[in-house]
Amino acid sequence: MRNILATSAPARRFAWLDRGAILLALALLGAVLWGVWATDKLLALERRELVTVQLSVLMGAFVEAEARSGRTPEEMQRRVRAYLEAVEASVAHLRRDGRTVLIAEAVVAGSAPDLTESVRADVARRMGAVPDARR
Repeated sequence: MRNILATSAPARRFAWLDRGAILLALALLGAVLWGVWATDKLLALERRELVTVQLSVLMGAFVEAEARSGRTPEEMQRRVRAYLEAVEASVAHLRRDGRTVLIAEAVVAGSAPDLTESVRADVARRMGAVPDARR
């Protein structure tokens, strides 16, 4: 009589590979794919253009013009909110175009192009004003 309790179950295999080999192959494939993805992201960062914007100049000129405008406080508050939203949208547009935007006052030295005037014109366009109006 044969002892069926003494026999071991056949090893599970897939295409002549055991479970450990399959897991190792999947781990190596995952590491290679992650390496390709990380390299692509690092190279994309290298291609980004650094630019500066003088936000204090933009904000100072607007606040000064609003202070002299003689508008009611509610209207001034509405215009300031609209101006801040326009500045934020303009800077976000620069970021979407593949640029890293630095605040000019925070940059110690360097040769990054200053896009303050382009942001000023974009903000004026978003607010419905004449593009070269400096108020």
